[in-house]
Amino acid sequence: LIDLLSHHLYTRPDVFVRELLQNATDAIQARKQITHDHVGSVTLELDDDMHAVTFIDNGVGLSEAEMHRFLAVIGESSKRGDLLGQAQDFIGQFGIGLLACFIVAEQIELVSRSATSADAPTLRWRGRPDGTYDIDQVQARTAPGTSVRLVAKAEARHLFRLEALRAAAQYYGAILPSPIHLVHQGQRQRINSNDRSPAFPWDATHLPAAMQSGFQLDYGRQSLNAQLFDAIPLFSATGGVEGVAYVLERTAIHTSKSQHRVYLKRMLLSDGVENLLPPWAFFVQCIVNCTELRPTAARNAFYQDDKLRQTQEELGACLRAYLINLAKNDQARLQKLMSYHHLALKALALEDDEFFKLFINWFPLETNFGQSNLAAYLERNQRILCTTGVDEFRQIAQIAAAQGIDVINGGYAYDAELLARYGEIYPLTPVRFIQPSDIGHQLQSLSAEQEARHQGFLKLAQGVLEPFGCLAKLKSFEPLDLPTLYISNRDATLSRRIAASEEVADDLWKDVLTQIKPVANSELCFNYGNSLVRRLLQHPDASLVQRVVQILYVQSLLMGHHQLSSRELALMSDGLAGLLEWSLMGTGGSTTWH
Repeated sequence: LIDLLSHHLYTRPDVFVRELLQNATDAIQARKQITHDHVGSVTLELDDDMHAVTFIDNGVGLSEAEMHRFLAVIGESSKRGDLLGQAQDFIGQFGIGLLACFIVAEQIELVSRSATSADAPTLRWRGRPDGTYDIDQVQARTAPGTSVRLVAKAEARHLFRLEALRAAAQYYGAILPSPIHLVHQGQRQRINSNDRSPAFPWDATHLPAAMQSGFQLDYGRQSLNAQLFDAIPLFSATGGVEGVAYVLERTAIHTSKSQHRVYLKRMLLSDGVENLLPPWAFFVQCIVNCTELRPTAARNAFYQDDKLRQTQEELGACLRAYLINLAKNDQARLQKLMSYHHLALKALALEDDEFFKLFINWFPLETNFGQSNLAAYLERNQRILCTTGVDEFRQIAQIAAAQGIDVINGGYAYDAELLARYGEIYPLTPVRFIQPSDIGHQLQSLSAEQEARHQGFLKLAQGVLEPFGCLAKLKSFEPLDLPTLYISNRDATLSRRIAASEEVADDLWKDVLTQIKPVANSELCFNYGNSLVRRLLQHPDASLVQRVVQILYVQSLLMGHHQLSSRELALMSDGLAGLLEWSLMGTGGSTTWH
């Protein structure tokens, strides 16, 4: 169990520094409950010759009974409220932090004298990773407090060098309230901030209001090494959270989780806490201190409980208030922020109707007439037409534009859901989701005489398309320079995807796919008004017409951004080869089909 916890619970080998600073800080806090005016301190003494470091605090110390109970039993802790005050007064409450020392040392030597009794002896406890330990009494009487000495394993000696130890102590303990000193070769150096510094380095309350945001942004840029758009103060009474959320000056990936720098009672918990904010708030990174939330044993996240959920709501409300203030008072800055983070704002709008009503008109949208927003779109239209997928939009964008039909691409993240929600909130504006087949029904059919005149062409074209589940049609539509239009529906699209899977599936899965593949046909509409199609209808060479139909079919698939199957790739190659052969023959053969 010791091996499992010490080597697999923690993510950084220098985490022993955090755990020992944490224990020292908690011991000082416990002593202040006995002596209220006690001034705590922590000292790290580095011994280069022995590759050793000793952590010394003037905290409450341990008695022999406490050593047996709390140092020798994994999971026992004096900081859960049953012995020393309330659990929320302390950083650590798991009783396993000392095990981090076994990552870097073969033995832990702890010397302690309890401050709870004037005649308490000084005791030495030695623990080993095999679970054995011994306790003896030290003759020299020391002041109350505890020292922990570690001698590095050979593979961990680099962590006991001056620069590495100083960096780790500053990283974890920079804003701890008690002074931390590092002693090396007779030189004593203060590690953390002094008493004259703000409670937290990001705290700008000592400055005039006009300067606070700039101060916080400068701190954030240095700490996070990132370009930042703005700083948002955060506060949660439930979680005891105080800090700053930094708006990133880059587009965040909406499927990723933001990682936040979180201090727990001023001890650095982690730079990678993921579950502090609501999921939609992936456009910010935070630096905060919290006092009431319960960390997991590995210290890289918080327990998912009601307190955390309430804290997430309160912190989300801080971000929401900031965004609403921008929407009401600074439209130019809002538009700049939206250019980076419209996805996060769209996610929030789906959760909050009030926010939805404020922002829905300004979210960027793609239409077949170019980039727009909903406000501009509704100035041009009395209804909302949109697709549910990018591929569907690409199939119909050009033909719909030629007919003056304004269509929104709803295939990007959140857009279709937002437009559906718009129809629910504002029912007087119809919202309709369309497919390519809906546009196809609006194409102009030929007269019966024209259809009869070109039955030979349609029969030949159908022979080319039938193996691909596609029907040949003759229609008239705009734009005239578009020779063909491939029209599919959901069943036909699903059938294509299943057919593509069948090409790589084994016999068992082919049988399964065959059973679920829907029977549905797509359509390839030849534009009767297009000059190329007109010439094709009149051309006497059936072989040439067949080759051109092959090319037009594949071209229409590519224009609709459909993935080509191996058979369709072969069809394209065959068509191109046939056209090249025909061109080399001059006028080609004279086979006719009418």
